[in-house]
Amino acid sequence: MPDNLPKKNDATIGYFTVVNDERTGWTGGLLVLDRAGRPLEFQCTLPVRPTRAHEILFGPTLRSHLVAQVIGKLLLAKCRTPLSLICCDLPEGLKVESFTKSPVTLVLEAASDDRNPISADSIAGSETVTIAGATFVVAMERHAELEAIADFYNDLPDAVEPFERIREAVKEAHSQLSRQNSEAA
Repeated sequence: MPDNLPKKNDATIGYFTVVNDERTGWTGGLLVLDRAGRPLEFQCTLPVRPTRAHEILFGPTLRSHLVAQVIGKLLLAKCRTPLSLICCDLPEGLKVESFTKSPVTLVLEAASDDRNPISADSIAGSETVTIAGATFVVAMERHAELEAIADFYNDLPDAVEPFERIREAVKEAHSQLSRQNSEAA
C-alpha cells in the first residue's frame, strides 16, 4: 500500500462515464466530488465521431479505445483537482488506470442493468469493496489501497447517482452545441 494516501479531509472522488449518441457521437464526462458528494470540478469532451476507417481498423476494440485511450485519457489530463479515487460505470473505463496514480473502480450497481448484467466475477483479477452501500470493483493489486480510504466516503449520499448527473450535463452540453450551431447557420 503506498504511503501517499490522501488525508480524509482532502479526499476526492472522480466519476467518469462516456455517453454514445448516434447523432452526436461519443462524449465523456468527469465529475469530481468532495467526500460528501458536492461538486468540485466538471470536465466534458466534445463529441468524438470515429470514421468508418476507425471502425474497420479497430474492429471490436473501438469502444474500449474510445472510452479509455481517447476520452478517459483526455479528461484525466484536463482535470485540475487531485483525485483520490476514480469511479466508472463502464468496464472499459477501468483501463484509464494507466493514466493515473489513483485507484480506478467500477461501480457495479451503475454498470449493470437488466439487459447487460455484470458481476464482480466477470472482471478478471478484481476484488470488491463496499462504499456508501455500493459495490466497487477494483484491481486486486489496488484492493488494500481502496480498503484504506473506503471509510473516507461514508458521507457520500449515493455512490451511483453522480453518473446520472454527468449524463444530464452532457445532454445539456449537446443541446447548447445544437443551439449554437443553429444560430450560426
